[in-house]
Amino acid sequence: MKNLFVQSLLVFFLISCTSRKINFSDSTSLPAANEPEQLTNTAVYLSNDEQNLYAGIMAYRTSKGLSAIPLSSSLSKVAQLHVQDLQENRPAKGRCNLHSWSKTYGNCCYTSDHSQAKCMWDKPRELTDYTGNGYEIAHWASDGATANSSLQGWKNSSGHNAVMINKSIWKDVDWNAIGIGIHGEYSVVWFGKESDSAGRPTKCD
Repeated sequence: MKNLFVQSLLVFFLISCTSRKINFSDSTSLPAANEPEQLTNTAVYLSNDEQNLYAGIMAYRTSKGLSAIPLSSSLSKVAQLHVQDLQENRPAKGRCNLHSWSKTYGNCCYTSDHSQAKCMWDKPRELTDYTGNGYEIAHWASDGATANSSLQGWKNSSGHNAVMINKSIWKDVDWNAIGIGIHGEYSVVWFGKESDSAGRPTKCD
């Protein structure tokens, strides 16, 4: 009986891990415009590539004498929803850059003048119970985003690099939460100053 229970738990875990992207790409599971979905009651999983990206960023921070940032379930959920939205709904076009969201999530066209910064800062509170602002770095690759291509791209961009290793305007900021999302051509990382009461996401093997 005990073995059957353990096997059942394992089957549930595997289904949850493998179905994450399928559920997010199903348009019927997405919230209506201006009605953001609350996702605090669903488990959050990191794929191997997402885990590798987290490990790569932490190794990079360590090489600069910086501490590791705790993984956040809430910010990872936001990250995973955003890469899915970017891939499926393509809100990043014209003047709207990679921080934009489709009408499914409030129709945010984020422009280079940062006039729509609030729609980034507010996303964790709209989509989860995370109480702080969210700050995002994003990457696009036509042949598919990977942990390595994303990290190298951000290292080579002064603005993105500054967020990762607390330089420039970020030098006095303490990051206490981080979320990772990779899907298709897109990868994003969300940073937060506040700790996440929802804890860490689970790694998918």
